[in-house]
Amino acid sequence: MATHKYVTIMLVPDGTEPRSGWRIQQWLLKAIVIGLGCLLAGILLFFIFYGQLLTRAAMTERVVAENSDLKRYYYKVQLLEQNLYQAREVVTRMGNLAGVDIDFPELPDDSTLFSELPHSGEAVVARPGALDWSLPAGLPIQGFVTQKFNISTPDSYHPGVDIACAVGTPVLATGSGTVEYVAFDSTYGNMVVLRHNDSVTTVYGHNDRVLVKVGEQVRVGGRLAESGNSGKSTAPHLHYEIRINEEPIDPLDNPYDKEN
Repeated sequence: MATHKYVTIMLVPDGTEPRSGWRIQQWLLKAIVIGLGCLLAGILLFFIFYGQLLTRAAMTERVVAENSDLKRYYYKVQLLEQNLYQAREVVTRMGNLAGVDIDFPELPDDSTLFSELPHSGEAVVARPGALDWSLPAGLPIQGFVTQKFNISTPDSYHPGVDIACAVGTPVLATGSGTVEYVAFDSTYGNMVVLRHNDSVTTVYGHNDRVLVKVGEQVRVGGRLAESGNSGKSTAPHLHYEIRINEEPIDPLDNPYDKEN
C-alpha cells in the first residue's frame, strides 16, 4: 500500500504565543508552488505583451491619422492632375484652330518621377570610416526624405524617416546584424527588423520584396529588400527607423553618424 508523504509548515511567533502549523501532502504542495509559478509567469508575460500591444495600437492610430492626411493631399494632387489634363486639352484645341501643332510630353508614373528627380537633397549620409560596422550609420537607400522624424506631436507621430524612391530600389543594411523579424505588417507592409546588438535595431518598412530571412547574418551594405509601396502607403518610399532599447531616435540626428 502506497504511503503519502507530508510536509508540515510551521509558524513560530515571537514571545510565548503557541506555535501553529499545517500538514499538507507533498504532491499538493508541489502542485501549489508550480501553479503559483505559472501564474506569476503568466502575469509577467501579460504585462510585457500588453505593453507592446498598447504601444503598437497607439502607433497604428497615429499612422492612420497620418495616412488620412496623405490621402487628402493625394486627392488634391489628383485634382491638379485632372486640371492639367483639361488645360492641355484646351491648349491643344486652340492650337489646332490656330494651325499650330502642340506636342505635350506624357506625365511619368511615380516610380519614373522619383528616379528622375534632381540629385539635390538626396537621402545619403556618409558613414564614419572608424565606426564599428555593427552600428547603424548613414541611410539605407538613395532617395529623397519626404517626411522627417517626429515623436513630440501625437497627431503627427512618426518614429522614423520616409525616403521617396523608385519601386525596386535596393534597401541596404546600415550596419551589420542579424535579421530578427520578417513579415507583412498592416501598417509597415513588407517589413524587416535587423538587430545590431543587445540594444540597437533598425526597421525597414513598405518594401516591395524582402530578400532575407529570420536568423540570417547580414553585413553592412548588404541587400535586405527592394523598396516598394506596401502597407499603409500612398506613394513608393522606404520607412526607416533606428531604435535604441526599443526607443526610436532620429535617423537624421543619429549619434553614430558623428562618431570618429
